[in-house]
Order: sequence, then C-alpha cells, then structure tokens
Amino acid sequence: MDGLRFQISDDDVLDDPVEDPESISSALALIGRITETDIATDWVLAQHSRFRPTP
Repeated sequence: MDGLRFQISDDDVLDDPVEDPESISSALALIGRITETDIATDWVLAQHSRFRPTP
C-alpha cells in the first residue's frame, strides 16, 4: 500500500491527520491496484444516469 494514506479513527493520528478526500482517493487507488484498472478515471469518464421519481 505504498503511497496510500487512510485514517481509520480520530484517535490514532493526531499529528498528521488524513482528510476525507485523500482517504477516498487512496481507497480508489487501492481498488484499482487490486483490479488492475484505474477506478477513479473510469468513473469520472463514464456516462452516468440520474433517476428521478415521476411526478
């Protein structure tokens, strides 16, 4: 997990806290390493749909 940073709880990292966006980015990077794909890029470039309730 070289280069990745996570903060599991508020108690364990007081001197160098990890912000939420960095934890999310690290999680996506780790998933990408395991699945051998760039999850973040794949998601950003994908076409997304939005479901709305009909009136």
